[in-house]
Amino acid sequence: MSKRFTFADAKQKIKDLEQQLEKEAAKAKTKAGNLILDTSDNVFTQKELGRIRFLEIWSVLGPIIGFLIGLIF
Repeated sequence: MSKRFTFADAKQKIKDLEQQLEKEAAKAKTKAGNLILDTSDNVFTQKELGRIRFLEIWSVLGPIIGFLIGLIF
């Protein structure tokens, strides 16, 4: 006879799946970051510095623009 699937087994399975999902999410974040900037060599090219500058500017202007659009509509 097979072992019965209990509530404790279900909790353990959920915990295992959550850990697996966290690992996959961390990998995805790393891949997404590497698409914008190549951090493998710890040296930023002029193109990458331009992207960093854009992201710094957007981090300030984005919320301001969003707030203004929210006021309009």
